[in-house]
Amino acid sequence: AGGRGLAAASTVAKESGGGAPASASSSSSRVMDLMGCGKPLVLRLECKDIFTNLALEAHLFQHAPLDHPVLMTYQNDKTIVIGRHQNPWKECRVKLMEEDGVALCRRSSGGGAVYQDLGNTCFSFLNNLPPSKNVKEAPPIDFKTVNNEVLVGALARLGIEAEPSGRNDLQVNHDGVWSKVSGSAYKNRNLTSGLRSLHHGTMLLNVDTEALGRYLTPDSLKLQSKGVSSVKSRVVNLKEVDEKINHQS
Repeated sequence: AGGRGLAAASTVAKESGGGAPASASSSSSRVMDLMGCGKPLVLRLECKDIFTNLALEAHLFQHAPLDHPVLMTYQNDKTIVIGRHQNPWKECRVKLMEEDGVALCRRSSGGGAVYQDLGNTCFSFLNNLPPSKNVKEAPPIDFKTVNNEVLVGALARLGIEAEPSGRNDLQVNHDGVWSKVSGSAYKNRNLTSGLRSLHHGTMLLNVDTEALGRYLTPDSLKLQSKGVSSVKSRVVNLKEVDEKINHQS
């Protein structure tokens, strides 16, 4: 988990199943042909490797002709993903992760550390924004709210009541208790290709919740840092709400 885990999202990585190495540009070349379809696009990735998936996300965010909204959905094998400003030795039990074969990856957006496995569905919304001289200004289109409405609507069609919670979470009503089922991060970036927004996160389907306590957050007294601390939240798997739900849903 050491050198490989701390690599940037553009790292060349092997696709799941032990295939040949694939770079962000070579992986995205198969996707770029779809970008000119003239309508919103949903990409369902089969790769289970966090490095390849985030590399593809980064490449499309920076270079793809985002004339219409793009939604990527994918799953990652056992991984801890930390925010761009976080200290992994504060947030994770790095040695235990290395022993158990859990990957460590830093994403380009902020926010807290999260555990992912094949019980997660990951999503990435990519959007173009009108030009702006100051990327920190509030954009004219609040894509985070728009995207959350898409996610809440999808859950509603499955008969699950959900609503946004706080800055970046979604929660569901399970047996009269509101519990976190999704966390996300958001960023705008002024690129040569224009002002763009990235909103990515996870939806808990049947994640190993015991792994959250096993790999995340060592004793804070052992190490003091100015890194961003992850916030612990009450979470629930969607399988507990509806046992029929799966990644394809």
